[in-house]
Amino acid sequence: MNNEIKSEIRLFFILLITLTVMTYLWMFAAAGKNPMTIAVMMWVPGISALLTVALKKMRLAGLGWRAGKWSCWAQALLFPILVSLIAYGIAWLSGLAEFYTGEVVNYKWAKMLGFALPAPFLVGILAKGIFASLMALPFVLGEEIGWSGFLVPRLRGIFTVPVTSVIVGLSWSVWHFPAIIGGIYGTKAPLWIQIPGFTLVLTGASFFRTILVSRAKSLWPGVILHVSHNVFLMGIFYEMTVKGRHSAWIVSESGILLGAVYLACGWLCWRIMARNRSATAS
Repeated sequence: MNNEIKSEIRLFFILLITLTVMTYLWMFAAAGKNPMTIAVMMWVPGISALLTVALKKMRLAGLGWRAGKWSCWAQALLFPILVSLIAYGIAWLSGLAEFYTGEVVNYKWAKMLGFALPAPFLVGILAKGIFASLMALPFVLGEEIGWSGFLVPRLRGIFTVPVTSVIVGLSWSVWHFPAIIGGIYGTKAPLWIQIPGFTLVLTGASFFRTILVSRAKSLWPGVILHVSHNVFLMGIFYEMTVKGRHSAWIVSESGILLGAVYLACGWLCWRIMARNRSATAS
């Protein structure tokens, strides 16, 4: 069984690397200005998984299309928000970064609900939280068919939660590196901050993904987690932060502080759940 799983994972990575290189060549040829290249790139993990399923004659249902536990959906939505509250809260309260509401109250999303700008603060957050999530969903799904639907369940057939989380987190991070190094994606922090910070953040998120996808036996908590991560953690909370000289070094999707908090929270969540399972079993 392990040999077959390893063969499936090997084929997935061969397809992922091949399609990723081809898409990045297209993306850099367009100087990152063609939005179609970004949309296609976000579907590369999913396409790689679907091709692996077809070539290996696997069951399509094995990608975890069932809804799973609704509690896992709720936790997937809330975990990135909780991590953001802790990390950004530390930065704001300590003076490492400054809290700012100007961008949130002037979100175009609030106008879509019929509010004049500047809109009430909570209206801005809810408006972007709803509309941006709906817009991100089809693109995030393309990634998560690969990460949550294919890779996490197969790695969990061989490895523990921490090992699976690190492998998927590193794969997810490295997959973004060419865009970060090429200046198409990321923040204004120097690369020696962006690369390790970004890797910490995605590895921390990967812990939550592995836990929730494994519990639900569904890819959808991974999708919800990814959407919440993009919209709240790297979107709304960063937009509530004054862009000082070192803001992106501390918070944002490549912030060292945010990455450390994300990883610590993911590890702690796994330890608590593992302890609860042990207590239940005994």
